[in-house]
Amino acid sequence: MDSTFLKNYKESLIGPITKVTNTYIGLDVFPRVWKSAIITSIFKSGDPADVSNYRPISILPVVSKVVEKCVAEQLIAHLNISPFTLHSMQFGFRAKHSTETANCFLLENVKSKMDKGGAVGAVFLDLRKAFDTVNHEILITKLSKFNFSPDALRWMKSYLEGRTQCVRASNELSPTRSYDVGVPQGSILGPLLFSLYINDLPSVCTGSEVQMYADDTVIYVHAKSKQQAAQELTTVMVQVTKWLSDSCLHLNEKKTVCMFFTKRATDATEPDVYVSGEKLQVVSDLKYLGIILDSNLSFKKHVKKVIQITKFNLANFRFIRNCLTTEVAKLYFKSMILPHLTYCLTSWAQACCTTLKPIQSVYKQALKVLDRKPNSHPRCHILRKHEL
Repeated sequence: MDSTFLKNYKESLIGPITKVTNTYIGLDVFPRVWKSAIITSIFKSGDPADVSNYRPISILPVVSKVVEKCVAEQLIAHLNISPFTLHSMQFGFRAKHSTETANCFLLENVKSKMDKGGAVGAVFLDLRKAFDTVNHEILITKLSKFNFSPDALRWMKSYLEGRTQCVRASNELSPTRSYDVGVPQGSILGPLLFSLYINDLPSVCTGSEVQMYADDTVIYVHAKSKQQAAQELTTVMVQVTKWLSDSCLHLNEKKTVCMFFTKRATDATEPDVYVSGEKLQVVSDLKYLGIILDSNLSFKKHVKKVIQITKFNLANFRFIRNCLTTEVAKLYFKSMILPHLTYCLTSWAQACCTTLKPIQSVYKQALKVLDRKPNSHPRCHILRKHEL
């Protein structure tokens, strides 16, 4: 059953699906037929020939996601009213939380510390195949600490065990294999279960602050100098490494990087942060949840990247505009232009005027293309006309 069939005949299917859902939840069982996944790979970044640079996404039966959605809503409702809830610094997959709130909170916190002087040192963790290495026994043990009922834990155990998967590549399917670790990426419950799995990570990061968005975690400290910040981060990472080992999670040292935020000019040599005897790479800029951060928070590289993407889409917009109706043109503008210009705007919009000027310029150009007006036409008329 595909999603289109489910949507087209939802009036007829809602009764049977409701009965099946309630029956299997009441029996504390997740049906085996819903545990079979087809894995498709999504390229992330780096060398396309390296298999580790692909994210495995599980294509699951549609009806199973309906059941997962019902269970997820009940779990979230329990977490919202219970003292046993997600850590306040977990921003992923929660109501009223997003990548924008995560970026905004982190940057405002870092800026407030920079205003006090000294430096802020941060380690951006990269976990190797985080969702795929979750230990089921450890997960059930951790879930029991959130005051879930025994029936709920039995259902969760049934949901996790006995899963099978195969890989689709170029319309070819691999042989089916079973697996007994990990939570399926592409599922409804997977991200929530992983957030609960790493919920106690901040408890071992004494003397530092932690912020999480699912498996994207940043640990940062404020110190009088970069050298002191590096020493404190090295000490914290000893406890983090032990916690990761106990949780059957693996740190990717090559992609785990360190950055020092400071108002002063960057020194010729940066202090070293060590993890298990390995020296972490110290970077001057990196992408965190879609925003390119730099050590002095100028956001020049981020704006440059946004302009590059937007200009490409704008060139295509110019080429096809005469073939589009006004409504379709507005749809293109709102889906291919505006989202790039406004994503996490609250985090980087306080950059200096010189940095932001290209953003304003490309936005004006996009408005003129939308309304098929010359560059001399006042944009305020276009904004009123299209209620933008």
